[in-house]
Amino acid sequence: MARVVLKGRPEEDEDFMSQPTASSAPQQQGPRALRILAKSVFRELKSSGYSRSDIVAFATEMLALVTTDLREEAPSEEIAAAE
Repeated sequence: MARVVLKGRPEEDEDFMSQPTASSAPQQQGPRALRILAKSVFRELKSSGYSRSDIVAFATEMLALVTTDLREEAPSEEIAAAE
């Protein structure tokens, strides 16, 4: 099992959340794993005090990022057909 060693403590490192961990390598995940991830993120946002409208805004931003990523990768004909 890979071991990750981080320099400093989280409160000392302002980019702590953006650092990769041993488990952040891209892997093929099934629908169940993605459902669990979504539920975990949702619960974490709720328990951190985010309102329903904040969570909807977060989900909307995630969809916008995915849409942008898909548009950048897709040939222009596919984009025109999808719209």
